[in-house]
Amino acid sequence: MACPLRGHLLNSSPMAPKVISFDLDGTLVDHTFADLVWHEGMARLYAQKEGIGLEEAKKRVLEAYDEVGDEALEWYDLGFWFRRFGLQGSPQDLLRQYAEAVRVYPEVHEVLRRLGRRYRLVVLSNASREFMEVELERGGLRGYLSVALSAVSDFGMVKKEPGFYRRACEFLGVYPQEVVHVGDHEKFDKKVPQEVGIRSFLLRRNGSRKGSLRDLWQLCQILEEVQG
Repeated sequence: MACPLRGHLLNSSPMAPKVISFDLDGTLVDHTFADLVWHEGMARLYAQKEGIGLEEAKKRVLEAYDEVGDEALEWYDLGFWFRRFGLQGSPQDLLRQYAEAVRVYPEVHEVLRRLGRRYRLVVLSNASREFMEVELERGGLRGYLSVALSAVSDFGMVKKEPGFYRRACEFLGVYPQEVVHVGDHEKFDKKVPQEVGIRSFLLRRNGSRKGSLRDLWQLCQILEEVQG
């Protein structure tokens, strides 16, 4: 039976898709690695420096994150936080420490393998490049992708706003109407891409929202039906 989202792809643009774009965290890999680095690893280093308990360190670290806020580029920069907290070691050491926690969702490799036969595959993410590089490498994803772009590191943008998608399309040498994007954030992975003409799908792996994809197999099915 055809996927009910098929019409969305067929009717939204007369141009055939050339590029399939994926968000990274929550779409190709789960949040375990990033969460451990930001909430566990940073807090442990801070606790050691200040000679306090881990729970108190977590509280202080989270308060500092909130103070800076996710509208600031520094919020995404591990190096900034090492300097602010006066921590020993380096961001690279911390990332390597938790690299084994990178978890790729079960269907991802096979879906990318199948879609890669017909489309150019890219990642358009809000994660900083230092996180992306570890996740792509440890997750075995790099070989499927022609490029991975970070809103924060490559374009100096704290969110995937319309300008990010426009510049990404320019970088890729395609029209927005030739791109299909999928991700797990309703605004920045679905609504914003649509504003610039990109066909987009919301991925909700817990199936909590009607009209969203449950996994990437559904996207694969839709694209294969469109291609016939």
